[in-house]
Amino acid sequence: MTVHKTVWFAWCLHMFEFGDIRFRPVEKEDLKLLHQWENDFELIMYSRSKPMNFVNMTQLEKQYEEWVKDEKHFHFLVELVDSKMPIGVARIEQQSWGNVKTAELGTYIGKKELWGKGIGRQISVALLEMAFHQLNAERCEAWSVEYNIRAHKTLEECGFKKGGAVRQAAFVNGRKWNGLHFDILREEYLKMREALLKQSLGSKLETYLTKHCTIQGYPTDFK
Repeated sequence: MTVHKTVWFAWCLHMFEFGDIRFRPVEKEDLKLLHQWENDFELIMYSRSKPMNFVNMTQLEKQYEEWVKDEKHFHFLVELVDSKMPIGVARIEQQSWGNVKTAELGTYIGKKELWGKGIGRQISVALLEMAFHQLNAERCEAWSVEYNIRAHKTLEECGFKKGGAVRQAAFVNGRKWNGLHFDILREEYLKMREALLKQSLGSKLETYLTKHCTIQGYPTDFK
């Protein structure tokens, strides 16, 4: 089974390019960079509402070993295609609540100078593509803390709908905050897929469709 997952990684991640970004597996050599990001107060405050997140290398190494053994969830390092510079992380966690195949998506951009540049939106659409177009998910969901307005805007631009709130789920900077739940159904995504891909990829749309949405001898389902 581990071999099968490695093959999937090699096909989908080493070669999964989406516009300006590339998804690849997290390697052990990446842990030093993750150690820096995971101990960044501001970064983790927004991405996970846990600014007091002190993680040492031993803890990260144990977590990495769990990722390697995990058959259901995927953990990605996101890098820029042109420079191969790592800029963040992303994940897809596959679940099956009530016999409905669900993918929980998550990401953060570790290079804070790229915040507000539209990269988070591109990452989110790419994750939706993987979840719906490759992993056959029926629905996707994401969570965000109440004060992360930038993340909420990105999710809603990608078609997510706010499903509800877990009240007073996080205590940050002296007060309690709600946790917000967002989701999108497969049929909702498919209705806006063409527009989202065109907006996200621009002139690189044809490259993406050729690499990741085409099987030789069969027509693509993209108009």
